[in-house]
Amino acid sequence: MRCEIRTAGEEELPVVHRIMREAFGEYEGRLHPPPTALREEVEDIRRKLAGRGGAVLAWLGDEPVGSAQYFFRGRYLYIGRVSILRRVRTQGIGSDVMAAIERLARRSGYAETRIEVRASLPENVAFYLRLGYAIARRHNYPDGTDGWYVMRKRLSDQDVQEEGKRHGELAGA
Repeated sequence: MRCEIRTAGEEELPVVHRIMREAFGEYEGRLHPPPTALREEVEDIRRKLAGRGGAVLAWLGDEPVGSAQYFFRGRYLYIGRVSILRRVRTQGIGSDVMAAIERLARRSGYAETRIEVRASLPENVAFYLRLGYAIARRHNYPDGTDGWYVMRKRLSDQDVQEEGKRHGELAGA
């Protein structure tokens, strides 16, 4: 079955939240400090994205199985809380979600996307490396128990220009 990625409407933020909590739930008790995603509520997401970003949902048929949030920060688009339900992982849904948000970045004239990834989750780091992200820097938590990487992907200028033209053509149709 083909996965469809759609922008989440305001009324779908509870679905974005549910998927995020379920996906990040596997890290409960496993990561220190615990992921802040497990404390985040729907209103926190609404406030965080208000006027500067949004969210996407991944659908298999009529079932939402993935989500991610994004917002514009200066010269790049930040992607966060990429969440794919465990039972549908390894089907390319995470790659589809990232590609959809990267297309959004290009259409919006951004030439770079960034994401932050826990250093203690090497499988997640490897996933983003395969998608063309590079580690830009490492940060450590104050207690020294873990850290995270800021990873970035430069979208080619040609891709950004071509995507902008296509978007302009579609908008004018």
